[in-house]
Order: sequence, then C-alpha cells, then structure tokens
Amino acid sequence: MAVAHTMLPVSALAATPVCLGCMCMKRLKKSARPSKSGQTASQLVQKLAKGPIDLQILIGRPLSATQAIEQQTQAELSGRWQKDKSQSDSMQKACDVVELKWVLRRALAILNTLEIEDTPDHFQTIIKAGGIMDVVEQYPWNGQERQHSRRDKRAGHHHGKVVRTERGPAIRVRWADPFGGTCQDTFDMSEDGKQLTQITEMVMNTGEICNYKTVYRRATG
Repeated sequence: MAVAHTMLPVSALAATPVCLGCMCMKRLKKSARPSKSGQTASQLVQKLAKGPIDLQILIGRPLSATQAIEQQTQAELSGRWQKDKSQSDSMQKACDVVELKWVLRRALAILNTLEIEDTPDHFQTIIKAGGIMDVVEQYPWNGQERQHSRRDKRAGHHHGKVVRTERGPAIRVRWADPFGGTCQDTFDMSEDGKQLTQITEMVMNTGEICNYKTVYRRATG
C-alpha cells in the first residue's frame, strides 16, 4: 500500500525550529564514516540530542546535517569572553621560559577579555591587553598556515594554523630562536555555552614544557 507524504511549505519550515533527531537519527546511526570535521555519526547523534536546531539553517543553502551542527557550534563559540582569574592558572612560568619583559608582564596582568570570531571560513582571536599590547590572530579553516607577529613582541614572526580537535578549535604555532618553540591553544567550551577554557601547551626548543589553563566566562551586555 502506498504511503502519502505531506509536503510542508518552505516558509513554514523556516519559521519552525524542529528537532533534526527525529528526521535523521536512523540515517546517522547507519553511517560510521566521520565528517569533514572528523566527527563520527555517534558524536553527531549526541549533539542532536542536546536540543533543537533551527531548520532555517538548512533552507538558506543546501547543507548537510553535519554542516548545520558545525555552524551552530561556531555561532555559540563566537563572541566576547571575560577572564575568570580565580579559576585560571598562573602564567608566571610561561613568562619566565621566554624571559618576557616587565612591561609585557604588566600587560598580561590586566588581560581580561578574549574575542572570538568562528566562521565557516576562518577562526579569529583578539586578546585584549590594552591598545598596542592586543594580540590579533586569524587562521583559515582550510589548514593553511598564516604568519603573525610574535606574541612576546620580539622581532620576527610565528607561523600557525587552526585545526579541529575533540575538545574544540586548536591554534598551533611555532617560532624560531631566540626562545623558540611551539605552542597549542585549545578552546574547550562547556556544554551550556557559558564557560570557555583555553588550554595552553608550550614546548620550548630547549625541551622545557609549560602547560596552563585560562578560564573565561561569556560576557553579557
């Protein structure tokens, strides 16, 4: 016996938030192949279970369910974040291993704002440390490296790129001597979207290792 299918007008779909779990849960479970971002079907199912996704994302242009979920995650991560100094680790050792100048250490002491712009094309961070001390970096999602001024404000540049990890976006940079090394900053957002933990892992060319975390709260107003 043939089953009739009811077609909803696009306008009705665009105005109604629907749960994609009801529409594509079975299809996702059948697929074990990871998406372009490295997410498996089971991971996508878990994200779908957290809440509804506005179907208007899918109507604007032909996107897969995976792409729609990624866009929603990007929208949640973008914004302004305030540092929670009481929950953040000290950066004293990181300053010591690169022999950071006194004036820059003072700037770090007043650093309290992180702005993130996460789009389908790029990932950008702006660390507010007071005027010329601000650190602005932008990396494309296509995996290509970009060159930026050294974070310790010494002459020269570092080379970096952004990648997606299980915890979230990660910026990987490398720079030459003096005090050369590598660093990875991973941005791990809480499930409720209110807290962001930046996990920094530094490895100097001398072999010295320095790890610390910086905790941010989503800024309001």
